Amino acid sequence: MISLKTQNPTLDTIKELSLADLAIMSFISQQLRKRLSGYFKIDAFTAPDPFSKDDEFSYLLVVDKSNTNRIIAFIALKDPSDLEIWDLLFGKDMLRMDVSKEEAMSLKQELMPKNTNNFFPIRKESSIIGYIAFTFEICGLKD
Repeated sequence: MISLKTQNPTLDTIKELSLADLAIMSFISQQLRKRLSGYFKIDAFTAPDPFSKDDEFSYLLVVDKSNTNRIIAFIALKDPSDLEIWDLLFGKDMLRMDVSKEEAMSLKQELMPKNTNNFFPIRKESSIIGYIAFTFEICGLKD
């Protein structure tokens, strides 16, 4: 992946998102789900959020390339060795940002305040390789 100088979204910047931003995030996240479904199996039901003390996930944000404050999805991967395929699936309109578990959890809780069951298991050849939460699940921002 080409390294671009981009700023990760912060709690302050996502609090400034407009209703139009949320609608765009929702629309793009639906597109991302369709793209990923061509390569991975995304379970129909959600699982508990992957933020336990003992997890060993790599955390990614997928953001809108035209406005990196617009988060499209949160991803927790068991093995981040195949990131090139993910970057290809994100296309030219989305970017991957590597983040810490704490940063991912904080941003996720701001956008999706429900504490559990926001993440869909992602499977490849029937094995769970990670979890994804799409921003089309957002019901509104915290006050």
